[in-house]
Amino acid sequence: MVKVAIVQGRLSSQVGDRYQFFPIHAWRDEFEKAAELGFDGIEWIVSDFTNPILDRTCIEETKKICDRTGVEVSSISLDVLMYQPTHRQGWGDLSWLFQRICEAVNLLGTQRVSIPVEENSGIQNPDEARQVVSVLGRVLQEFRGKIPLLSIETDLTPQNVHHLLSRPELEGLGVLVDVGNAAANGFSMSDYFDLCADKIYGFHIKDRGPLYGATCPLGEGAAEFDVVAQRFRELPKLNDITLQAFRSPDNYIEDAKQGLSFFREKIGNEL
Repeated sequence: MVKVAIVQGRLSSQVGDRYQFFPIHAWRDEFEKAAELGFDGIEWIVSDFTNPILDRTCIEETKKICDRTGVEVSSISLDVLMYQPTHRQGWGDLSWLFQRICEAVNLLGTQRVSIPVEENSGIQNPDEARQVVSVLGRVLQEFRGKIPLLSIETDLTPQNVHHLLSRPELEGLGVLVDVGNAAANGFSMSDYFDLCADKIYGFHIKDRGPLYGATCPLGEGAAEFDVVAQRFRELPKLNDITLQAFRSPDNYIEDAKQGLSFFREKIGNEL
């Protein structure tokens, strides 16, 4: 069953000036709020190497919270690799991180883990492409079978996503598609479905305007939600559809309610 989730931090006040960062002050409360609003899961954000989910005691506490609230950790996003790109990390750090993530996945039953290959950690030239493929291939080789669905989130075109994921050394790697970022970058959602249907493991539900427009409330930008609603059943490995929508500084709960309502009206009735 496809899970409807929300990105961690969208149900609590912002951490400093960071729009998306692990909410150390409120992560436990967010499970309660997510349950009240009707979400199935939370996408856990790993912002640095001191994140609680990298500790066994915290994982066990999180499992109890999930059992009590009925809200699971539906996915884990390794945002730390956005700030410290995967292909520039030492293998010792990456191996340690993925060992801890595998423990969390095993204990929590989490299905999808995503690695950013975008913005600061993206591919801009042939050398970076070779480096990224090499590192991702090693991660897959070392941890194959321990993470059910390993995906990348990327600003590559749908065509280049297809080329990347078709590499034999990256067999089993999938993609998390951000609907809003695709619109802002001028990418067609239909191209993702036509080229990568068996590789799409999740969606981020966000809205942005064209020409790299800023994040805006759902329905006010150019995101092609109708395509997702009409075609998501074509995806054999889709794990989750996760709201990463617009949030205001003070009315984040109302923003989440409105986002979920829009989602249910546009897409959710099909789930």
